[in-house]
Amino acid sequence: MNTHGNLFKTCNVPDNILVIWGLVTIIVMASSCRNSPAKDPDLKLRQEAERISRTSLILDSHIDWPDFVLADPEDISMQTSLGDFDLVRARKGGLDAVLSVAYISPDLDTGTGRLMVDSMLKIIRHYPDTYPEKFAVSNTPAEVRGNFAKHLFSLVPCLENGSPVGDDLQYLQYLKDQGIAYITLCHSKTNQICDSNFDPERKWNGLSPLGSELIREMNRLGIMVDISHSSDSTVVQALRISEAPVIASHSSCRHFVPGFERNLPDDLIRAIAEKNGVIMVNFCTQFLDSVCLRNTEEIQQILESRNLNYDSKEGNDLIMEFAKTNRLVCDSRQLVDHIEHIIKVAGIDYVGLGSDFDGIGPLKPADIPDVSGYPVIIYELLKRGYPEDDIVKILSGNFLRVWEEAQKAAGR
Repeated sequence: MNTHGNLFKTCNVPDNILVIWGLVTIIVMASSCRNSPAKDPDLKLRQEAERISRTSLILDSHIDWPDFVLADPEDISMQTSLGDFDLVRARKGGLDAVLSVAYISPDLDTGTGRLMVDSMLKIIRHYPDTYPEKFAVSNTPAEVRGNFAKHLFSLVPCLENGSPVGDDLQYLQYLKDQGIAYITLCHSKTNQICDSNFDPERKWNGLSPLGSELIREMNRLGIMVDISHSSDSTVVQALRISEAPVIASHSSCRHFVPGFERNLPDDLIRAIAEKNGVIMVNFCTQFLDSVCLRNTEEIQQILESRNLNYDSKEGNDLIMEFAKTNRLVCDSRQLVDHIEHIIKVAGIDYVGLGSDFDGIGPLKPADIPDVSGYPVIIYELLKRGYPEDDIVKILSGNFLRVWEEAQKAAGR
């Protein structure tokens, strides 16, 4: 089982709700296919979206494929039967570069965490070493652009959860030498660096003293500071301390899911933009739509009250009947609502795509099942009147700008 599956529990979604959501997603997609008109009135717009996906550099700032492959080994150079990411589907979707996440469980000690980091870095390097005609490890924005021009798929290592650093900031130099582009300060539990937005214990009221020093050292080395999963107080303090722009590698807008601290409120979206950073929108349905979250919790309670299993015939029948009048999945429109909200709050230069694929299971928009789905997002942006130049910023330009600025800030 994918170790990153623990993320679902930190999102307060039980395993059986994941299955419920997955079942309904399949049914919604099948129904959509059956009801599609013979002639697509938006065919030209969809063709334009496909063209942009083929000719523009698309970068996703957070995909957990190394952890997924570590748990369920498959060769991502060809189409796989598990997970959301492989090269075949990436090419279909126009994806060209992925921030490849070394996810470290908050339950691991420092030594074990470092062993996991090395294991996942080895997995990432395996593909350029084995398939140099298909993949390349990219350590700078210039390398990403150069590999795009050469039709090589860029794998960019990054670290989710700074706990393996322990109290030894010299380990950051090792991570930099290994090509780590960003570090997510924490995950689902408060660690030695900062408070997590999933953890009710706020030990530090934001950053720890070590966390403040860690950010300064990351600035010096040119490693981007990622505040996804961090508490609001942590974000405020990180923005104050960091001399370089910060990123939210896979976060969405609290505006649409009130009270859900894993998403960012408008004031912090503005603050990140004022620091010239970027918010990369997470694709998790739960992050995108409060109605879907509320309805899945409700159907779960109904099943429990009737002592029904979600995978029984009676349970399935009940779920499908409930889904006729209660929305359980969203689609790309809700995802683009989040993109558009960030644009309205902060501007076009401060938003991008951070799917969290291979970390969110079936909790995905119904029309974006995996990395083949980026043209659907482009289509929805075109439909709302966004010009190609702005769409290209969202697809990669904004993130690459921030990465460049973080590297320029190094050594100041």
